[in-house]
Amino acid sequence: MRTDAALTMETGLTPEQRRRALGSVIAAATGDALGAPYEFQAPVVDSEDIDMIGGGILGWQPGEWTDDTSMAIVVLEAAVSTSNRHDLRVESAQDQIAREWYSWSLGTPDIGGLTSQVVRRASDLARANGHYTPRAADFRAAAIAAYEELPATAGNGSLMRTHVAVLPYLLSSDDDAAEGIDTVCRLTHIHSDATEACMLWGFAVRHAILTGEIDVRCGLPRLSEERRALWTERIEEAEIGTPAFFRRNGWVVGAFQASWAAITGVSPIPPGKFDQRDTLVAALESAARAGYDTDTVACITGALIGAALGPKAVPPEWRRMLFGWPGYEVDELTGLVERLLAPMAGPADEEQ
Repeated sequence: MRTDAALTMETGLTPEQRRRALGSVIAAATGDALGAPYEFQAPVVDSEDIDMIGGGILGWQPGEWTDDTSMAIVVLEAAVSTSNRHDLRVESAQDQIAREWYSWSLGTPDIGGLTSQVVRRASDLARANGHYTPRAADFRAAAIAAYEELPATAGNGSLMRTHVAVLPYLLSSDDDAAEGIDTVCRLTHIHSDATEACMLWGFAVRHAILTGEIDVRCGLPRLSEERRALWTERIEEAEIGTPAFFRRNGWVVGAFQASWAAITGVSPIPPGKFDQRDTLVAALESAARAGYDTDTVACITGALIGAALGPKAVPPEWRRMLFGWPGYEVDELTGLVERLLAPMAGPADEEQ
């Protein structure tokens, strides 16, 4: 029997699948902006409301997204600019990502510690090689050097953008999707915790877009038997905890667990069909209450639950408020995703 994913590869994306892909990006940006004012602070008690208020330590405007969405936009733009089926494995696409991440880094008020270290080292390597701006090879070399210097460091900076890294591969094989996810991750993060977290979350987002179902375990076969057992334990731990329990959420595993706890805390395991807006809002609010790296925890929460529910699950008042670097609002973000997905349209789209 053919799976839904296999049938999609033959026929193209349905309108509903394309809406869910857009939902992943819009809900991720929403979570990012919602969590921004609570970043670097202790968990928020249940008696206090969570809302798109702006402010916080870095003084965000209401509805303004942070580095999570800004770095994801660069990946989306590189994919759209690549004529070869938007394949992010193409070196020119990775060079564009490296160049634009570097340009963005010069003016951002918020960038992860490991990512910042890689960008600085990549810039130094570029200058040593006679380049004005870093290339992908400089980023990869810088990521390896950073890992060798700090082998225990596994930040969440690659996990926050893995939902867009998988979008070009919705009609591709599992192997192609895995390579695309890994390629973008390894531009800055090469610790196994980071690469595996991206693989699991990226495959879960892809599965949700294609089927409307959330299954964070669907990527486990991509891991070794030993690592599969470890991640199964981590997933099970998240399902009996709360987002605030995983306070080391700057660590990629802590962010993964906090986000999965936020999703499973408001929906059945495995998630079934549920009220869209109430479920998404509750999950994002729960993620934002976790404290510390709240923008990233809420961003990756939105990326996965939005991939199952679509953009209309995000309250319209929140969608209207969204904006951020590079001068985008929700319409520009929507247009970028639609340009990426247009070649994947199936016959149902062509008839409309």
